Amino acid sequence: MKNINGNDLYQMVRYGASVIDSKRELLNDINVFPVPDGDTGNNLVHTLQTIVRESQVGESFHQTLESISESALIGARGNSGMIFAQFINGLRLASAGKDLVTLKEFAEMANDSVMHTYESLDHPVEGTILTVIKTWAKCLIEIYPVSENVKTFFFKAYANANQALKDTTNQLDVLKSRNVVDSGAMGFILFLEGINMYYNDEVLKETHKETIEFKQDHSQDEVGLYRYCTEGLIKSDVKNEHDILKALKKDGDSLIVAIGQHMFRVHIHTNNPAIVFKKLATFGTIISQKVDDMMMDIDMYKDEHDTVIVTDSIGDIDPVYLLKHHVHVIPMNVVSDGVNYFDKLTLNNDVLFDLIETGHEYPTTATPSISTVKTLFDKLLKNYKHILVITVSSQLSATHQIIQQEIKSRKDEQTKFTLIDSMTNSAAQGLLIMHAVEMLQDNKPVELIEKTLNEEKKQSEILVCLETFKYATMSGRLPKAVGKIGMALGIRPIMAIDQNGKGTAFGFALSQKGITKRIIKHIKKDMEKQGIKRYALVHCLNQEMADEYENTFTKLIGFPPIYITDVSSATAIHSGKGTVAIAYIKNKE
Repeated sequence: MKNINGNDLYQMVRYGASVIDSKRELLNDINVFPVPDGDTGNNLVHTLQTIVRESQVGESFHQTLESISESALIGARGNSGMIFAQFINGLRLASAGKDLVTLKEFAEMANDSVMHTYESLDHPVEGTILTVIKTWAKCLIEIYPVSENVKTFFFKAYANANQALKDTTNQLDVLKSRNVVDSGAMGFILFLEGINMYYNDEVLKETHKETIEFKQDHSQDEVGLYRYCTEGLIKSDVKNEHDILKALKKDGDSLIVAIGQHMFRVHIHTNNPAIVFKKLATFGTIISQKVDDMMMDIDMYKDEHDTVIVTDSIGDIDPVYLLKHHVHVIPMNVVSDGVNYFDKLTLNNDVLFDLIETGHEYPTTATPSISTVKTLFDKLLKNYKHILVITVSSQLSATHQIIQQEIKSRKDEQTKFTLIDSMTNSAAQGLLIMHAVEMLQDNKPVELIEKTLNEEKKQSEILVCLETFKYATMSGRLPKAVGKIGMALGIRPIMAIDQNGKGTAFGFALSQKGITKRIIKHIKKDMEKQGIKRYALVHCLNQEMADEYENTFTKLIGFPPIYITDVSSATAIHSGKGTVAIAYIKNKE
């Protein structure tokens, strides 16, 4: 047999996916380039399993490849997954109209696709999966005239590609220093092994996960300039990747753009995912978003504690502090015109209020998905013995219940979790997180941390100064009738959290000056009665007022706020632009 049809192509992918899955953990472990975030195996398996699961198979090579290419774009993850998806897409472009492909045609298509793949990268790097694919494709051109059949065609090319894999160790310094091959390149070799299995008529058995042959020391790993591995799938009829590359090239590195028939996927390492998605929205409709915090993933290996703290993005606290102390944040979902954004990752308050002003529907919030929580817990339990979770008040969000549900589902692991309902939100939640971090740093047992926080949350206060009823009314937090009356009278409300963890109206004033007076009066009473242990300030696009509050309350309380930061976008939807809040913890009575 010297031809390849659509079913052959699908089986090649199916077998390749199975072999890669069997070596998933090894690929994760030797993953040190472009960043040592230990997920190359996971990314390639996700990419290929999506293809296997979603593709429509037929006898026509091109029609099957069209389906495979679209599935690859949908499922592509990580550098190697994106490069693989773009290589498949290049094959699609080169296979137009072909129902049955000869060895010569396949070899030519593979080489055309290599060129297409290189053009889709901002900075192609040799010694990676790119080099191995290129070597393999060139070998196909050389051997197709002397290949007896498809089996010998792929077997001979595999040998050359395998040598190219071994050579990667000496092509990149980071690989040479660790004495490993490139993990993405090895993934492609495993894929080729699957092709060989198919043409050798081997029966595809249930995937057997092999144990890791050795374990890399990741304690000295570093991320580099950019923190977030960011990916987006965009519905668009854009046909040329160069405009997208040009728009994003200054926002990070490891930039890859893979374009399909009616969509494209982008991969980039960046410090500003929200800006990336703001730009991507100008090219089409955002279908899906994915952001991984590479710095937090790597820093897990350096954490000296066996307990890790997790919270949700409603808890407002200095992000630099969170990173320094290995506190992991589960992002809330914010939905705008059908697009799901991740709070504090792919959405900030500047972008949020652009969406509010230009969108057809007012944005809404949603709890994190159970799969998001599960994925994080699975990852953390590989590096920590215990997880301490501090959530936004269960009376304000179902996030606490979602996390509680996931913990209960882990029947054999429930003792590894401690879940605390903060009974508050925003900076008040942040102050509790900070105290938990300090106690953990002092090696206090988790039981004592839990007991202390459950007592301290009863002493927490947060007073939120809204500029207007407008946003609380639009978001549905206030009845429209109440909001209209308030806006007509020019009233400025002060919101708070009561002892049951529910939102409540603290008071009203006709001016910012009046609001400040009421807050000062209340805080003076608390200072006289109990004293204030610590406090923090948050704001929504109102740094000027936050600075005024810092000056005012430093003089009143006698020491500066422990931090000043932005309010969560999931909160800003309800509180609105211009909001300023003070949160504090009182001394125990």
